[in-house]
Amino acid sequence: MPSRRPDRRAEALAERWIGLYGDLALRTACLFLRDRGLAEDCVQDAFVSAWKARNSLRDPRAERAWLMTIVANTARSHLRRRVPIPTDALPADLSARDPIDDLALAADLGQALDQLPADQREVIVLRVYLDLSVAETAKSLGVAEGTVKSRLNRALEAMRQIWIPTTD
Repeated sequence: MPSRRPDRRAEALAERWIGLYGDLALRTACLFLRDRGLAEDCVQDAFVSAWKARNSLRDPRAERAWLMTIVANTARSHLRRRVPIPTDALPADLSARDPIDDLALAADLGQALDQLPADQREVIVLRVYLDLSVAETAKSLGVAEGTVKSRLNRALEAMRQIWIPTTD
């Protein structure tokens, strides 16, 4: 039986993805799942799925959006398999890496996101946090672009009602 040599280019691609997108993928999964352990499992599953589907990436400029769509879809799959979503705050070590410097503000934002229905939280994460386009978000969620716009509008209105950051 011939020995199988590892594909060095493929290994380099996997390492590049993890280096460039690993932290973002984990933060994204945490926002969806609100559980770091489950988010870590989700990211691992998502990167394995991405690896298997790597030849379907047609435009390398869309790599980030493609990978984060896989992370979002994997997180949604994890949510369907799991009933309760914890509402306790994320660990400080994860929040410290968020772009938000004020940890109290990050915790307040997380609690506000917890109050949104899952479909609105998903749109907020994809459109606002990941800055995906309306078309990319629609494709990721498997809905029409108009649905993304209306969900985002409802989610932002709900966020205005429930999340009033305190400034001292």
